[in-house]
Amino acid sequence: MVNIKIFRISLMVGLGLLFLSLFLDWYTFQIYNLDKELVVSWQYNLFREWITPVSESSGLNESLRPPNLMIPLSITILFIVAIVLSGYIIIFKNFEGASSLNGYSLYAYILLFLLLLVLTYIIIYPIMYLIPQELYFPFLQVTDYDAQLMYLYSIGPGYFSLLISFPLIFPYIAFYYKTITNFGYKDKTPEKQMQALIEKVQEPLDIDRMLAQEELKQQFSSEEGDKELNNILTSFMEGES
Repeated sequence: MVNIKIFRISLMVGLGLLFLSLFLDWYTFQIYNLDKELVVSWQYNLFREWITPVSESSGLNESLRPPNLMIPLSITILFIVAIVLSGYIIIFKNFEGASSLNGYSLYAYILLFLLLLVLTYIIIYPIMYLIPQELYFPFLQVTDYDAQLMYLYSIGPGYFSLLISFPLIFPYIAFYYKTITNFGYKDKTPEKQMQALIEKVQEPLDIDRMLAQEELKQQFSSEEGDKELNNILTSFMEGES
């Protein structure tokens, strides 16, 4: 249990880093002159795309602005929702003290979705958005002595937080998902369902009641037989007369 608690704490820290990464810069592109003066600076943010601390009136800075990466906003919204729901699951839907794992499969899939989404961001972001725009990954420093300029390409603290968060959230999510899939569905086997149905409809046996009912059945059956025999004899006597 100690390891599970450690995994849970690790997951909470990872979720905090994921949420923080949304508001930090994911990539930085800068150019310095050989006097170490910053002449071009652009940082990428998931919500605002490329932003710059350099005055936008600078012609060189504006001309070297990287193209927008056009990451769909819907993916970012799903990312936020998955982070919030995962935090709710860990706090309020902890399976460790549950007597039954029925109904926990949805929570396991939400956690798995978050894990896959983080992995997608880690892999797809550089491959589909950075590298095709010649934004080198993870970092590169190039000095152009002819132009007297130094180019600096580097991942930002937001993407770095994303990288750190993945090994923090992976152990508990994997444990949660594996536990639910291995043991949660055992409560749904045909034998379990049949047993639950029997327990639901089964009434306590009343031996005295059963004996009384059986005696009444025999009594009424005997009376009906006597009446039928009397009717037959009566009909026979009337026929002879």
